[in-house]
This record gives sequence, structure tokens and C-alpha cells, in this order.
Amino acid sequence: MKSKNIPSLFDGFSVRKMVRTGGSMGVAALLLATCAVAQSTVTQSTAAQSKVASRQTTEFGYTVKQVFDLGGHIVSYSGSGPMYDTLINLQSGPRILKQSMQMNAVPGSKHLLFDKLFTANTGYGGDPENFTILRMSKGKLYDFTGQFRRDREYFDYDLLDNPLIPAGVTSNGYTFPQVEQAAHLFNTVRRMTDTNITFFPVSKVSIRAGYAQNINQGPSFTSMHNGSEAQFLQNWRNSTDSWIGAIDWKPFVRTMLTFQEYVTHYKGNTTQQLTGLNFQLPDGTPVSLGYDQVSAPTCGGAPAIQDSTTNPPTINPTCSAWIQFSRSAPTRTLFPTEEFRFQSSSIRNIAMNGRIRYTGATSNVPNFDESFLGQDNQGLRSWLITGTAKTKRVSVSGDYGLVWQISKKFSLSEQYDFWNYRQPGDSNLSEIDQLGTTMALPPGPPQPPSITAAHTFLGDKTETNKTTLAWTASPRASFSLGYHYRAETIRWEMPLSTDALPNGTDYTLVIHTNGGMFGVVLRPTDQWKVDGSIEVAYADNAYVQLDPRQLQDYQLHTEWTPKAWATVTGAFEDVERHDNAALVDHQDHMRNLGLAAQLNPTEHYGLELNYGYVDVFTRTGICYASTPAPAGAVAAPADCGTNTVLGNAYDDEPTQFGSFGLMMSPTARLRTDVGYRITAINGNAAFLNPRQVPGTLQSHYQSPYADAVWTLGPGWSVRGDWNYYSYGEGGAVGPTLPRDFRGNVVTLGIHYEF
Repeated sequence: MKSKNIPSLFDGFSVRKMVRTGGSMGVAALLLATCAVAQSTVTQSTAAQSKVASRQTTEFGYTVKQVFDLGGHIVSYSGSGPMYDTLINLQSGPRILKQSMQMNAVPGSKHLLFDKLFTANTGYGGDPENFTILRMSKGKLYDFTGQFRRDREYFDYDLLDNPLIPAGVTSNGYTFPQVEQAAHLFNTVRRMTDTNITFFPVSKVSIRAGYAQNINQGPSFTSMHNGSEAQFLQNWRNSTDSWIGAIDWKPFVRTMLTFQEYVTHYKGNTTQQLTGLNFQLPDGTPVSLGYDQVSAPTCGGAPAIQDSTTNPPTINPTCSAWIQFSRSAPTRTLFPTEEFRFQSSSIRNIAMNGRIRYTGATSNVPNFDESFLGQDNQGLRSWLITGTAKTKRVSVSGDYGLVWQISKKFSLSEQYDFWNYRQPGDSNLSEIDQLGTTMALPPGPPQPPSITAAHTFLGDKTETNKTTLAWTASPRASFSLGYHYRAETIRWEMPLSTDALPNGTDYTLVIHTNGGMFGVVLRPTDQWKVDGSIEVAYADNAYVQLDPRQLQDYQLHTEWTPKAWATVTGAFEDVERHDNAALVDHQDHMRNLGLAAQLNPTEHYGLELNYGYVDVFTRTGICYASTPAPAGAVAAPADCGTNTVLGNAYDDEPTQFGSFGLMMSPTARLRTDVGYRITAINGNAAFLNPRQVPGTLQSHYQSPYADAVWTLGPGWSVRGDWNYYSYGEGGAVGPTLPRDFRGNVVTLGIHYEF
């Protein structure tokens, strides 16, 4: 039985959604469940539709087959609408569930443009994800593939960057509003176009060309701290254009040489503007106190609110506040890359491949512009920062791999990788300030420009060598033993303002890593296979605290096929990483367990069972500021700064996933699927903010489903899908809107092919 065929949300937009939904691995684990649970119902019954008799016609020397799936969604949900849109975002309405056309030249006919053509569309009419693909080819002349994808990326997880303002914070009769929605909301659209063509695909010399474009645009929010946290409307408009040209040469059988040229151009035109002007000055000028007040702000000892009866309320003009802010930093980056690679197995008992790549990239910000008007806590009434910045990135990388089959029982493999990049950068900024202590008066005269010119440099040279000896002791047992060595040299320069080193002085860090690996593959019976490996490594230094100096990786996989219609698989991995240096004390592990069974005794029914367990844990020594210090806190070393304490930042996220799917096809005309999926997280973390709540660290996400396809006759069928989505958190909601929701998505459609 096939797994339930539901298109996954696990693409670029969902990955970024995972990262942003709370800033922790618990969030990633939750939204990983989204891939398995909160999925579009567009093509759930593809497998069922395969039972529909194939129909096609012949036109103009082609066999033509067209398929239309038309229908729509009926959606209802209760609870948090923003959370439903963040994870699901399927709405009611008619849809093109699926449309495709396939054309194949009739043998013996002659055609000028193509011999084969296939095109398909899905999701149009209102779904957050749309997809179009076109494939066409002409014998030995060319192969072409083009596709267009569009997705809407909506994100409103209200715990992200939320100051968690308690209810009832008042000043002079005014109650500060709680931040109940995401201060960093996203509502962007991504449009992706990819085209590739290969000329003479089966000839000794082939030519390839391609073009891709990725445009991401739409509204979002961000923030900046300057005495208080101001919210900005961030208008996204970033795009990437990529071109590729390549030549493949096959001089001998089983040997191919390739030269490729990549060119990528990035344009960043995202801008920021002040929003949330929910107060006014005594003269009526709109102003913002920021959104992060957890206690009534004081302004020179006076209340922040002078008059709460006005609309909007009037604030004290001596407060730290924002009247205007804007930022523009148009960025242009060009990445040209040349690559040569080869692969060959022409020499007896030897297979090898290799690659060398060179990139000479440039990035420029030709006109940085940032302006502020208001009052900050350092006595600034306004500033204007302008300037330019540019950087280069020169990267050379290469790798070479070889497998030598010494005899029938022994083989030796060698893999060498090299990477060396240099990234110098220069910036030149001019800041003009105007001073003052109250917004009731105009800013003071402009101060002399403050010029900052900085040069930075970052370089990294890494060489890795891995040697593995494999022994096939018998058809039922084989073993491998490997050793790898890694040498990394990191060098950087920092300006005086950001580092204790003199400007222009190099700082170099060298890291050597040695490791070994042992692997075994056993086949006790023809129906049972087991393989596993152990890898250990040690590094004599670390770049950052999260980099490990000790590594152990244990893996075990098994597959058992007691019958031709039954398969049971299992996998376990435990990755342990440590850095036991003083004041670092970093530990982390990732443990994965997966079990699955597929039972398909007949074509009329089948069962699929899955269970997964993931435990991601990390703990690192940190120093942090806290007023007052927690009970029993230990003062941090002087390097951490004044008024800091020493602590451990830890995060533990044990996550379980389970599902079952039952397929039943009692007749040739009817196929049904029913099933259930759930993901549950029971985690914990170090909460440095006493108002912080667990959120996704204590949550569950479940979705039962059912679908049916009924074949009416040749080329005709009807279908119905039902998915139920339920998300809930076990901890306190916090001073925000609740995030739990429940939703039903019913998809009805009719399938016709001709």
C-alpha cells in the first residue's frame, strides 16, 4: 500500500515558517509535524484515481490524454484564526484540484517541435500553494523542463518576540495595551520560476542552459530597540535571478567531463517604516512609546501619560519615543561561479569523481539611508545616517573521490575535500545628530558629522580527508573501517569599535579534528538485513560555544520482510556532542527512533503503521543580566560584563509522532483511505523571562483523515476528502491571544479524463 499521497507543506516557505515560529527546536519539531499533518488535500486520492481506466485520443499524429479534477474546499474552524492560517491556510471555495495533458508522437510520425509533451497545474483558485510544470522533448535533439510555483507565507505566532505585557499596567489612568498578536507578523508571497534545457542529451557533447527566478514580496513587521521597542512596517521586495550554462563531454564510455558557469544576482529592496503611532504629543503630533512596556515608563520622574482623556492619549514630551523612522539599504550582490567536474569508471576496478569550483562575488549597498525623529534616552532628538558598504567573497573549493576495488572482498575509498574563502569588506558611514531633551521644542542644531570607516575580513580554509577500507567477509556480512582528518584555519579582522584588537590586526584560530568510523552490514537471513555504524571524533578547539570538541554518532538500521506483502523497518541514531571547556560546558544530543510497517496482503486492503521519537537537547553555559539576580545566582566573570550572572541555557524537546493508514478497496470502482496522525511535544527550557510560557514546547498536533473515490465509468470518477486539524498547547496561554484551534477541511471533486 502506498503512503497517503498528500502534497507536503515542507518546502522553502514552511522551513522558514518552522524557524520563525518561536525560535526553538520545539517549534521546528511542531512544524515538522505540519509536513505530515497540516497538508493540502489537493491530490489525496491520486493513488485511488490510478484505478480509473486510462483514456486517450489521437490528434495530429499525437496520442493525447487530458485529465481534469475540478472541485473545491469546504472549510470550518474554531479557535485561533491566525494560528490556523499560520499552519494550514486552506480556505473555502472552488479550485482547480488538478489538470494535466500528455502528448506522445505516434510511432512513424514526424513532428517539428516535440515528440513528447507533459503539462500539469494544481492549486489554482485560492490555495496558498500553486504549481505549474511543463516538460517537452524532441528525440535526441533536446529536453526541456519548466515550472512555476507560488506560495503565500502567512505567519502570526503571537509568542515570537512578544514582551508579554501583563494586564492592567497603567499610567495616569491609561492602561497600556497588551501585544496579543505577533509583533513580527509575515504575510508575503513567493514566486519561483525554473527553466532548464539540454541540447543533444544522448550525444558525446551535450549543452545545458537554465534560468531561475525567486521573488519574495509583501508586508511584514519587524522592530528595533532604542530605549523602547518600536515596531516597523517592513515591506519585503527581494529577488534572485540565476543563470546556468554547461557543456558535458563524454570522451569515453563511463567517463564524463563537465564545465559549468553559474551566475546569481540578488536584489534586496526591503524597506522599513515606523508604525504603531498610537499616542500624540501636546501639539497633536502622532508618536509611539514602543510596544514593550511591562511597567509604566517614567520620563524624568513624571508620568508618561499627561492626558488619558484625549484621543489618542497625550504623552509627556520628555519620554523616550518615536515620531518618525525609516531605513533603506538597497543591496546588490553578484555571484559568478565557474565549475569543472568529472566522473569516470573507465579504468578497471576504479571509480572516481572530482570537482573544482571558483566564485568571485561582490556585494554593494550603494546608498544606505536611516533617519530618526523623536527622543531617545541618550539625549538625541534626531539622527541621519548615510553611507555605503561593499564586500567581496572569493571562494575556491574542490573535492576528489576514488573507490578502488582491490579484490572481490576488499575495496578502498578515498575522499578529499578542500574549501578556502576570503571575505573582505569596507563600510563608510556618516551620522549627523541633533540633540534635545524634549519633543516640545525643535531639535537642536546639527552636530558635526561623525564619520566611521571600517574594514573587516573573514577567511576560512578547510581541508578534509577520509579513508575507508571495506571488507566483504561473506555474502551475509561486510565490514568497513575509516579514518578522517580535518584541518580548519579561521582568520578575521575587526574594527576597533567592535573588538579589543587593533583595527587591521589579524586573529587566527586553528582547529584540528581527528575521527574514526566502524560500520557493519549483516544479512542473517534472506528476509532480514541489519546495518550500523559508530563514528567518534575529537577537535582541539572550537570556533563558538555551540561547536563540539567531542562527537559520537551511533546508527542502527534494520529491515525485515517476512512475506512478500509485509515489510517492517526500524532506525535509530544517537548523536552526542560536547565541549567541556571551562565556562562553556556545552552538551547536546539528538536521538531519533523510527519504526514502520507496511502490510499489503491483497490489492483490496492494506495497512501502514509509523512511530517516531526525536529528542533534541542542548545546554550551554551563559552569562546574562538580571535585575534582581535570581536566588542562588553566581556572579559571572568580568569578561561577561558588569552586573551579570552565570547560568545554563538548556532546551529539551522530546517529540513523539505516530500514524496509521488503512486502505480498503472492496470493489474495482471504490477505494477508501482512513487514518490518523499525531505529534506530541513534552519539552522544557530555561526561561530567563519569568513571564515566558512553554508555547510549542508543550503541545500536540493531530489530524484524522478519510477519503473515498468512486469510479462512475470510463474516464469519470468522484471523490471526497476530509481532514480534521487540532492544535493545542498544554501550558499557560500567557498574556496573548490563545493559540489553540480545530478545523475541518472537506474537499469534493470530480475527475474526468479523455
